[in-house]
Amino acid sequence: MSGSPSVNSPPQTFTHPRLVLRLGFAGRKELVGSEPDRLEVALREVFDVLGHRLASLIPGIPVGEGNEPKVSAFYERRCPLMRVVTGLCEGADALAGRVISETSIAADEGSSCALDTACLETELAAVLPFDVETYRTSRPKEFLEEFDRQLESCAWVMELDGIYEKPNPPTKLADHRRSRAYRAQSAFLLRQSDILVAAANPDEAGKAGGTLETVRAALAFELPVIFIHTGEEGDNVYLIEPDDDLDSVLATTAPKQTSREQTLRNWVTRLTADPDSGLDPAAHGQEAARKIGEDTLEEFFGDPAVLKRDSLRPLFRFRKWAWAWFESHFHIGERPKSDSPLEPYAKYRKRATALNYHYSGLYRGAFLLNYTLAVMAVALAALTLVLLGVGGHSPAVEDIAAIAETGGSGVEEGATGHGPAWLLPLLLFMTVVKLTFVAFISRNTRQANKENWNDRAVDYRYLAERLRGMYYLPLAGSYQPPAAAPPQFASRVVRQSSVDWLFDAIVRASSPTDTPGSTRREFPSHDGNGTVVVDKLITLRPLVVAEMVRDGWIGEQVKYHDRNARTMHGLHHRMEKASEYFGWSVVVVVVLDLFIIGGEVLHLWPPGLEPWAKMITPWLVFISAVLPAIIAALGGIRFQSECQRLAERSAVMRVMLKGHADALPEESGGRWQNANAVSKRINEARANPDSDPGSWSLDVLRLTERVATDFVQEAAEWSVLYAKEVSDPG
Repeated sequence: MSGSPSVNSPPQTFTHPRLVLRLGFAGRKELVGSEPDRLEVALREVFDVLGHRLASLIPGIPVGEGNEPKVSAFYERRCPLMRVVTGLCEGADALAGRVISETSIAADEGSSCALDTACLETELAAVLPFDVETYRTSRPKEFLEEFDRQLESCAWVMELDGIYEKPNPPTKLADHRRSRAYRAQSAFLLRQSDILVAAANPDEAGKAGGTLETVRAALAFELPVIFIHTGEEGDNVYLIEPDDDLDSVLATTAPKQTSREQTLRNWVTRLTADPDSGLDPAAHGQEAARKIGEDTLEEFFGDPAVLKRDSLRPLFRFRKWAWAWFESHFHIGERPKSDSPLEPYAKYRKRATALNYHYSGLYRGAFLLNYTLAVMAVALAALTLVLLGVGGHSPAVEDIAAIAETGGSGVEEGATGHGPAWLLPLLLFMTVVKLTFVAFISRNTRQANKENWNDRAVDYRYLAERLRGMYYLPLAGSYQPPAAAPPQFASRVVRQSSVDWLFDAIVRASSPTDTPGSTRREFPSHDGNGTVVVDKLITLRPLVVAEMVRDGWIGEQVKYHDRNARTMHGLHHRMEKASEYFGWSVVVVVVLDLFIIGGEVLHLWPPGLEPWAKMITPWLVFISAVLPAIIAALGGIRFQSECQRLAERSAVMRVMLKGHADALPEESGGRWQNANAVSKRINEARANPDSDPGSWSLDVLRLTERVATDFVQEAAEWSVLYAKEVSDPG
């Protein structure tokens, strides 16, 4: 393992992820003739190019200094890590383990560091299809000494629950168990990888879970593949993109060294340091989107106390309180329990959730205040007209004043023919208040949109939801979560690229050793003369994880979406009904006003009622002006909150997760039923060990990833649906 140089780091207020590149390795066991030498040359070249580019991405590392992408500033100022994950098999695996342990990147000539300063840290890890001792007994005797050496040098070892049997004569069950175990090993190897390095001769037949099968699985899993053709002389390194066809690429000539080195450097940059890869910064809107992304990252890693100080600002606090108070009147259903946090993801999710709550409260409170103040401004304007009419600027003022005198109130001393003395100051005060409301609405709208409150709320909610999945995926053995695929033509895709980069960087930087469950184990050496120490042995528990996914993740999210669907539907329904009632009230007021005016024109009112009719008319005008404003405000709140569509989406998610409520549990469908079926199969298999196929970790992995895919797609589509600015009610 190479050492790390000292890098001067600026003060960091929140943990930055370390730059890590994970290489999965799959290779053939039998290397003959000159194949080991050719493979070693190719591996040294590949690891050197990848490692050199990786080292050049961190500011302060004396490799290619000054050319780092902007996003590199958000990595931890620490020597980057390149990890190789193998199956600890003889042949190519063993060779890859030895080469990575000898890989180092020196500082550039002319730098302030000594030339022998290591600028890259390397690490070996392993995924085994069976428990350690069972797997070792399945290896050739001549390889056991090297196996023990590499086993002890691994930073971590993940052992799966496969069952190893190789009876003579062979049996169908034993063959099935081994095939299932090796395919599980292949799948879990890919879940620890950003790039697959494969070494094989494609002209030879493959085996279950073998190298060629792993390569095809990697391409289907959207991983790029570095394929080293062990049967070819000369240029034998092929670079295969996920969209490429394996057989077509291998039928062509391998790229020359200069070309493949450039491609490998581009792969590292695209995977780790270029969230906006392929975008033209000069194109309309994209430079602004890139700037928003950088601001988001700076804020995320900024001082957490700033968020607390913002929350203490009276107007900020009032906006958040206003929406919380408003929404609290519509909550229906059982509140779900919080997910059991899993470090190191919990600290990042806590930060994302706090920022999401902060900005969503500001955004929703902003549009709620806008519409409320708009109604109040209209009410003040209408009230001004009423007071002008009642106070002296209406033809009916003399009759109204006479009625007032008859009632004993009289008019104020000092009143003029233009109304009482208090009228003018009151009208001026109301005008000032109305203008204040209008000015606040304008400023509130500009501030909310300029500071991107909703964009930030959406981004942080999206990040928090993706990190929620990492409370469960690592327990199932996956450190390569499903990618989001939002609508490809939405601007949100561009803006969110920085958030996706941050999420991927956090996941890459998180080693299986960071999560609870790993143990330190000592095994007798192969010859019985010593011990082999594994510092971090990870043993997956498929039944426990399946039940946790079923009850803790799916079950609680069913409660959340049920509650959210009811709440959003209640909000929409009650505001819709209120708008309907207010609409009918407008009709009644207008009809009543027409009735009064018609009575005055036709002189149908008795002399004693006519002054009262004239006095009521301005107030009817007031009501008929304010009610439409309230109706418009309710419609605006419904539009801004997207309550109807969010209710429908949560209702669909509830059915997707729990199935149809009126069906039998085993026929209801939904992810809960899928998880329950997996749990039942594991229990039944363990109750009948003679027929147990083993490798249930693979079934649980696939279940967990399907659930994660559902939630990441929901979060991505929600972020596009809810991306909008605060509208001006005027």
